[in-house]
Amino acid sequence: MKSLRFYLAMVVGRASFVALRILGRKATHMPGNIALKIYPSILKEFDLGKKFVAVMGTNGKTTTANLIVDFLKAQNISLVANQFGSNLEAGLVSCLLQSNTMNGKSKVDMSVFEVDERASRLIFPHIKPDVIVLTNLFRDSYERNAHVEFIGQILTNSIPQESLLILNADDLFSSQLFEKNEKKFFSLQPLMGEEGITDSIIQDVIYCPQCGANLTFDFKRYHHIGRAHCEHCGFESPKGDFVVSQTSEDSLQLSENGETYHYLENNDSITNLYNELAAISTLRALGFSHEVLADFFNHLKIVESRHGEVMAGNKRVINILAKDQNPVANSRVYDYIRQQKHWGSVTIVLMNEIFSHDPGYKVENMAWIYDADFEYLNTDQIEQIYCMGNRNLEVKSRLLLAGVNEDKIHLLAPSKQLNIPVETDSVVLLYSTKNIDTMESFKAQLIKELSHEN
Repeated sequence: MKSLRFYLAMVVGRASFVALRILGRKATHMPGNIALKIYPSILKEFDLGKKFVAVMGTNGKTTTANLIVDFLKAQNISLVANQFGSNLEAGLVSCLLQSNTMNGKSKVDMSVFEVDERASRLIFPHIKPDVIVLTNLFRDSYERNAHVEFIGQILTNSIPQESLLILNADDLFSSQLFEKNEKKFFSLQPLMGEEGITDSIIQDVIYCPQCGANLTFDFKRYHHIGRAHCEHCGFESPKGDFVVSQTSEDSLQLSENGETYHYLENNDSITNLYNELAAISTLRALGFSHEVLADFFNHLKIVESRHGEVMAGNKRVINILAKDQNPVANSRVYDYIRQQKHWGSVTIVLMNEIFSHDPGYKVENMAWIYDADFEYLNTDQIEQIYCMGNRNLEVKSRLLLAGVNEDKIHLLAPSKQLNIPVETDSVVLLYSTKNIDTMESFKAQLIKELSHEN
């Protein structure tokens, strides 16, 4: 029998959805906040359906969660997910207010939630996932997430031992956590022509996690992602249960239990390959066949809001999400840009600062730019870099420290108007999740101007 507080929270929380829609506001977390004020333990009263999947990780969790959700929807499986909402406690409550009956019974078969790592300590005591996929663990926002070991300790203490974990075998940090859980690992072998990156500024795993001796890397993809072993004690990276290798320019082979299955390679980003592999591994753990999975993933397209590319006249306009305050995510994007030789000469607009038109808006700790590999942007191919935001002088200083010629660097204040001369073959807009609307406005204006020129 549910308590009166539960029913009151359900009634008021649901009513707030209607009120917010009338006011034209998004109802992602506020209904959940209202319900939690009335009944702080409401999460434990909800039914999650037959399966509950949680997706976590510093980078890639949103994309991985969306891939899992889109696949399940394609199989006509009813589910609740926070694809367009908050990944904190209130966001999950908002979703469950709608997917549960007034008696707290699920109206759907499955729940798939992206879960913030720090919020896991507030969420998992009440609802325990059947499967948790952890994409990776890196340094993130310094003000909020501190060091990678800080987040690792939170997850070690909060993840239920009953949950099956899907872990990245190539992540030398997260793959060594959670000794008591059942685990399955995914791994991506070096691709054709892929060269390891050993010059990343951030190197969070250098020593053997078992004996403390220096690790020997067999292949370092970037930062602490790769394969390594210890010559002192015999430690080595865990073997993958789901291992992908490249067989041709557009074909991948996934090995599982000695059997091989073929998938198409439909993007050129290592980051997205890892996200797809994490999603496939999770769905395999849920019992879906490789035949069904390949049929879906072989026709996959990256969401345009995260990576889009169009031609405007004879110019290429590219938008790429570069997670704000996250040095590793930005380094991966910079590395990706320097590898796209077919883009020709490039102009970059750095607009991923959390800026506001309100001059009193507080901008987060900018120390992250000194851990991001801006050196990757010091190439002849990149001819112009525009720094946009309230802290654009700091970004310019970092580019100068990276060796970028000052003549290439230009400053842009936060503005609704983007007026830049594009004399290169391509222009790349780098933005954050918090200013997608700003990017879309700039992109539309830029396409219009470039198309008019031609």
